[in-house]
Amino acid sequence: MSVDRDDTAVARLALLQQVRDRRVVVCVGSGGVGKTTTAAALGLAAAAIGRKTLVITIDPARRLANALGLDSLSHAPQLVDQGLVTQAARQLSTTTMPTTTMPTTLHAMMLDLKAGWDDMLFRTAPDEDLANRILANRFYKVLSTELPGAHEFIACEHLQYLAASGRFDLVVLDTPPTQNALDFLDAPSRILGVLDNDAFRFFADKSSSLGLRFLDGASGRAQSVIARFTGGEMLEELGDFLVLLKDLYDPLTDRTRQFVALLEGRDTAFVVVTAPQPTVLSEAAFFAGELVRRGLPLQAVVVNRLTPRPTTALQILEHDHVDETLQQAIGGDDGARVAAALDRAVGDEDRLATLEDAALQGLMGAGGALSATPMVRLPRLSDAVHDAGRLVELLPWLVGSPKI
Repeated sequence: MSVDRDDTAVARLALLQQVRDRRVVVCVGSGGVGKTTTAAALGLAAAAIGRKTLVITIDPARRLANALGLDSLSHAPQLVDQGLVTQAARQLSTTTMPTTTMPTTLHAMMLDLKAGWDDMLFRTAPDEDLANRILANRFYKVLSTELPGAHEFIACEHLQYLAASGRFDLVVLDTPPTQNALDFLDAPSRILGVLDNDAFRFFADKSSSLGLRFLDGASGRAQSVIARFTGGEMLEELGDFLVLLKDLYDPLTDRTRQFVALLEGRDTAFVVVTAPQPTVLSEAAFFAGELVRRGLPLQAVVVNRLTPRPTTALQILEHDHVDETLQQAIGGDDGARVAAALDRAVGDEDRLATLEDAALQGLMGAGGALSATPMVRLPRLSDAVHDAGRLVELLPWLVGSPKI
């Protein structure tokens, strides 16, 4: 890449500062750009420098578990092998500023939709009896598993709860691909709109005789018509559900406002993860602009899988003796074919690196949110980062000073 090494080093240091200082880091971006790997690496780096860290994914794929050396993930935070954190600390000790802190624990979890709602219910209800009554209501079962936005809502609620719990110094969230992540960011305003809705409160209020007459009684022409389609028992159950929810409105509203304040505050950093393809970069630029427009703290951009420029290989292949050496070692015609294949492969690699560099330079020159944000560039490694060992190798490129 034809980028200033000093700029790259500054960007890595800025990203390291985020995992040192923030309570929440949110990784956002398109699908397939290495977002989950980046979230896992940032969590591992934070634990390696002494911060108790939790990495959360709301993507049911097993990439996060594999990256952290776990067989699977569940709704409960799972402890990552401490040996991995120690290995990461050793890797970073030679590539970052010295630290006096000792490595600490790293946990990972996958948010389960139904389990998340049930956890929230029992934490929010004023008593266990009310929680159990809501839990048994069939409308609650639909709300917590099938209602559009249910996953985004519980992800917001659970992130706020875990960040405020005191169990962890840092929570790193791996969000869904961009469009779903936009839904995630919109969830707080949608939730507040429902919870602050006067009609909902009116029907849930036991003191409202009209609400009870409509929802609780067996009389009334409107109730009779609806009951033909839904059944009187189901309509009564809906009334019970709205009444039961009354005691949850205020605490859920307060918690949602706290979540909005958390996302917008100084304790949170957003990291946009992308790749060097033009269409993916355009989507990243759009997403970065949305973050800024919403007043959310965009702190870093990570560009994954950049093609390394094969400078040394080009220099070697320029020497005539390479062809001669290959012909002598392999045989005349075969040696010539191997030399030609090597020349094409290295040339293709150089041209791809040039195209990616041009795409990045065009993005930076276009202005907008991304051009003013520290950009960390990660090279394409020889193998995909699909296990814990490869994740450790990635750390210096992300938050350290890699030996090039």
